Amino acid sequence: MFSYDLRDSIKWVYIYDLIRSDLGFNYLDDYNASVILNMLIRRLSNVYEVEDYLLELISNSHVYVVGAGPTCLQELKSLDTTPEVIVAADGALRCCLDAGYIPHVVVSDLDGLRVGDLRYSELVYVVHAHGDNVSRLLSYVKLVKGPIVGTTQCIPNGVLRIYGGFTDGDRAVYLAYYFRAKTIRLVGFNLTNGVMGKYSKPWLSTDTVASISKLRKFKWAKLLIDILSQHVPIYGTY
Repeated sequence: MFSYDLRDSIKWVYIYDLIRSDLGFNYLDDYNASVILNMLIRRLSNVYEVEDYLLELISNSHVYVVGAGPTCLQELKSLDTTPEVIVAADGALRCCLDAGYIPHVVVSDLDGLRVGDLRYSELVYVVHAHGDNVSRLLSYVKLVKGPIVGTTQCIPNGVLRIYGGFTDGDRAVYLAYYFRAKTIRLVGFNLTNGVMGKYSKPWLSTDTVASISKLRKFKWAKLLIDILSQHVPIYGTY
């Protein structure tokens, strides 16, 4: 199945069915969330203009994708060069800010962001709909100050898109690939050590042991990045 074009949204609908089956998620819940997100954002920004900007920003660039793992801050502070383009995964936005960087894009289902994280008008917010984040969509989308694109894990409806990936982290990686990054460097991706970084959730003050459900999501994230590494140069540990 993974020999498919990884930019083909319809093929991703099939992959998401496999993931839902494995993790016990419900398609109807995901679909309802996507309908709500589409209604919330369809008048907020022009998706075609935002995609044109993302293509101009990312195409042929060396993109750093920052995850919210426990090593993210240390890795960012130890960089020996200023990244061309930074894509942050959810709460890794705050890690970037703490390290002195404002990312260009944040990919988020909103469960790792605080209200204050929505205020950056220069940041593109790629907001994802899934079955259990409807309350966040209703509360947070209207507060986003930057350009916004909505993504789904169902058949895309309205202005919603599928760029690939499943968790915030690997969806950020696939976004870089979708918009034709030349290379992708992973920062703060710790998918195999069983620890969830403190930037992952707004209420965490320290790193914590990942739950069993989180570990199962990490396994999918790693698999999907492994597959993508056959299509684009990916550097860094995960």
